[in-house]
Amino acid sequence: MNVMRWSIDQLEILIACAERGSFSAAARHLGRAQSAISTAIAHLETDLDCQLFDRTGRMPRLTEAGEALLHEARAVIRQCQRLESRARAIGQGEEARLVLAIDEALVEMPPVDESLEALAGHYPSLQLTLLYGAQGDIAGWVEDRTADLGILLRQQGQGPLLEGIRIAHLQQALVVARHHPLAGLAAPSAGDLAGHRQLLIASRSEGDAWQPLSAQFWRLNSFYSMAELATRGLGWALVPQHIAQYPPFRDDLIHLASDALGTPPVIEVETVSRRDGGRGPIAQWLQRTLGERFRDHRLR
Repeated sequence: MNVMRWSIDQLEILIACAERGSFSAAARHLGRAQSAISTAIAHLETDLDCQLFDRTGRMPRLTEAGEALLHEARAVIRQCQRLESRARAIGQGEEARLVLAIDEALVEMPPVDESLEALAGHYPSLQLTLLYGAQGDIAGWVEDRTADLGILLRQQGQGPLLEGIRIAHLQQALVVARHHPLAGLAAPSAGDLAGHRQLLIASRSEGDAWQPLSAQFWRLNSFYSMAELATRGLGWALVPQHIAQYPPFRDDLIHLASDALGTPPVIEVETVSRRDGGRGPIAQWLQRTLGERFRDHRLR
């Protein structure tokens, strides 16, 4: 059996060199001497028995082998972060306090409310802080450690520090106001939709935002605000079914077929936490309970 000779430190140096574009930039980022970085990469190449960087040009470039092993190195580092996180949680026991951030789109949903009620019963000594935010706030609060755990509707552009776990999925509805021109079309075509203003959710990162179908569009960070503007005839929107059925909106909205959008009419609910932050026993219990409650309501 071969003995592993490479180290986690070498993998972190490999990742830094690849992400920073040069050995010198990686050295500055890691606070090391450039010679130490070059030596570490050379030793890693020897240990792995393959060339990771092509050094013939002015700047080192990853070889094909280097590209493949970079992916594996990142996976190893992520697993190490989870290991350390899990060890801290086990060593510390149950959390004394928990900051939970909840997407406003999930407010008043029975699975969420029931899970919080169960949390109060199972862990009466827990010091709980609840933060409610619009779409995009939740992941940001978890990423900057304002919150320990987030519950949100899945979005793009979440960030590499976060790890999401899907706990449910929700049906979506294509809606317009009763007096909107599209209301008279039971199944509008893509061309019909493109001829009217689209209301869609904003992403944390503009580059990751969902691309609109219509050239006329408004982005919002709240599904409730989207539904509110839709009731006023300001555009059509794809929103979670429970928001379309929310009492202030349901009598003023018409549901249309969504086949023309070319996307599945579901949106995922997930919990997010920092990969290096640690999910303690209570946070893990809450994740499981949320998943169970959402499944129970789907089966009713």
